[in-house]
Amino acid sequence: MRAAALALLTLALTASPADASELLVAEPGGARAVEDPYLPPDDTGPAPVGDCDAPAAVPAGARPTVSGTVDRAVATGAITPEQGEGYKATYRHARTVAAGLPASRERELRGAISVLEGLVLRRALPAVRMPAAFLQLGRNAEWWSENAPPSAPQPAQRPCAGGAGLGGARVTFPGDPVILQWYPGQGLAIQPLATFGRANALWAACGPEPTPGLACKPDELRLLLDRMIAVAGRRGSGFLAWEYLFSFGGGRAPWISGIAQGTGIQAYTRGAQLLGNPGYLEVARQALGAFEAPPPTGVRVPADGGAHYLLYSFAPRLRVLNAFLQALVGIYDFAHATGDPTATALFNTGDRAARRALPRFDTGAWSRYAQGGAESDLGYHRLVRDFLRSLCGRTSTPAYCAMRTRFDRYLHERTRVAVRLAGRRRAGRTLAVRITLSKISCVTLRLRRGDAVVAARTLALPRGTRTVPILLARAGRHALEVQARDLMNHRTTVTRALAVSGNA
Repeated sequence: MRAAALALLTLALTASPADASELLVAEPGGARAVEDPYLPPDDTGPAPVGDCDAPAAVPAGARPTVSGTVDRAVATGAITPEQGEGYKATYRHARTVAAGLPASRERELRGAISVLEGLVLRRALPAVRMPAAFLQLGRNAEWWSENAPPSAPQPAQRPCAGGAGLGGARVTFPGDPVILQWYPGQGLAIQPLATFGRANALWAACGPEPTPGLACKPDELRLLLDRMIAVAGRRGSGFLAWEYLFSFGGGRAPWISGIAQGTGIQAYTRGAQLLGNPGYLEVARQALGAFEAPPPTGVRVPADGGAHYLLYSFAPRLRVLNAFLQALVGIYDFAHATGDPTATALFNTGDRAARRALPRFDTGAWSRYAQGGAESDLGYHRLVRDFLRSLCGRTSTPAYCAMRTRFDRYLHERTRVAVRLAGRRRAGRTLAVRITLSKISCVTLRLRRGDAVVAARTLALPRGTRTVPILLARAGRHALEVQARDLMNHRTTVTRALAVSGNA
């Protein structure tokens, strides 16, 4: 499972004019695409496949409704009557708009409506969650009334191209810096990590070592941070949380992400220092509770004599290194800036687990995305290297510094390749080619007879040994060429001569 989350550490992955990313700006009559130099590339993996929020099993006659849920919040004084009428009007408008849309746009808006209705049916729409939920629904009605689906969310991949750049389009609206992202079948959803990534880039443009080519825009940073306070929810004991309101990978809305929480804490810490607003430090402090609470409320799980901080609050067994490290960076920055004892303890507990876990993510030639799982794609490998660099710079811890050096070295090393041939080398038979790779690579097999290529195959293979069959069509002397191209485009070629006998 990989979220379409944008992961960013400003000191390592700061946006620059050369890295500008496309952002769609909603306007009357249709969207306008802009290259936003403050928005880092969304190159860390594919967007999740749409997973519509099916209605919860609620006995007939007892189903809560959107209107009834809002009215109860008004009756208890949790929201004002004016807010209640506004929320109900947003819901009615979205349903009216959906009824008149072409099929592809109707599907997306109804998916967004179903996200809200799913929260209501599960009685998971308290007053504190309503600002984000109804903002998200209202933006969907606004967007889909004017725009078709922006682009194919997961285009067909070229052979061995990897998973980078497959996230759905990111969208913003005039006067509002909150970034939303398209999740097919569920419409647009507020994307906290992308928004906080932009906040860190805005900070970097004004910070101690300003990013070359980026203008300092403190007012934009202030507006962004204030808006994200307005859409924050509350979970568990009341800690502040930037929630994801869509379904993904078995997790239903609302869920949270350790990397988003950590990056948010980092952004508010930096914003407090740059903008002279100590209130932002209190926002960051209130968000620490995510790292104290176990899943599914928070992201803390015991591990390695300390605690691991999860990528997804709904996936306690998925241990993703890059998300864990960036969460630690955010907590460290707040603890370092404030001396807060809770933050210091949370960092120390996570740091203990991270240092012990690091070797399990090292294959000896590349990194693993998740513990016990497959190798990282290029974007994730670079990302975890840069987070290691950040922690090395902050703490001078040998474990982080050494692993950062190793992961960086792997980017420059060629794939080690071994080839063994099995089976009868006879015309009309299939030859089993056993290929052993030190790291994930794009492998091309070419069977040559003289100067002619008589058979060829190209496929992506992970580290380890795999058997690839290739047909020996004709008798005679052949050469089998096996070329492995790693994700940095380094090539290693092994050639084996073989004599193919006739059918007799």
